[in-house]
Amino acid sequence: MLKLIKNYLWPFFLILFLIGSGFFVYGIIQSFQVVSGGVSAEDEGANGISTDLPDDVPDGIDEEGNGDPSEPDREDSDSLRFISLGDSLGRGTGDEEGLGFSGRTVQLLTENLDEEILYSNFAVDGFRSQQLGELLENSEFLQEIRNADGVFLSIGGNDLRTLQNLSSEDQDDAYDMIEDVYLETLEETFTLLRSENPDVLIVFLGLYHLDYSDENSDETEFLLRWNATTGRFVSSRENAVWIPTYDLFQFQLEDLLSFDGLHPNSRGYQKIAERIFDVISPFYQ
Repeated sequence: MLKLIKNYLWPFFLILFLIGSGFFVYGIIQSFQVVSGGVSAEDEGANGISTDLPDDVPDGIDEEGNGDPSEPDREDSDSLRFISLGDSLGRGTGDEEGLGFSGRTVQLLTENLDEEILYSNFAVDGFRSQQLGELLENSEFLQEIRNADGVFLSIGGNDLRTLQNLSSEDQDDAYDMIEDVYLETLEETFTLLRSENPDVLIVFLGLYHLDYSDENSDETEFLLRWNATTGRFVSSRENAVWIPTYDLFQFQLEDLLSFDGLHPNSRGYQKIAERIFDVISPFYQ
């Protein structure tokens, strides 16, 4: 029996040992890559951002995202280009089809305009205004803005939601501070967008409410003030449109929200897209 094991079984166990060792070494290498930041573009795509250049970035930009803004090399120059920036609403979170209001607006434009339309979504769940400002400092996104004919922008909801972590006594003072920082960041964002692309149409989404009842009057007042301030800011800018959504959800909130009770479902996003299309379609005709 010992001779049988020695002559025939030990090579089998040796092979198993070598295979197991190989998997162990591979696991260590993969762990090191994750710890050191080596995440693949496929993994990062779940958040809408990749450290690699997006697939549809035009020629004329190098691997570091640098290009000549004065002479951008645009492929498909006859096509319309749209990008979506901002938070989870800009991303389309909650939409069963994954399109969001921006993707659905592009669909409507494609169906009604005799134009090819290219579209990229760079919005990120949870983004606040300052995080968007930091993102736009990246040269690869500046190149996207230079080549865009339209920018869908949804930002500010997560800024305002920080009030929920405060007591009612502290919310008034905190609101003024949060709004001041938000407006300052919004000014910087619009200045950057205009400096990169003076003619691009900026489509800015207003906020709807999650509780229209009288019992929630304090939060309602903050949201209405926020919408009014942002609406005045956007409407005073050239080639920028403010899209209100407060009334769209007011009397059919349950039918238009996704299962998470926070984001629109496909019907909610479609209603937003239809309103946007009605407003901006003449701009491209």
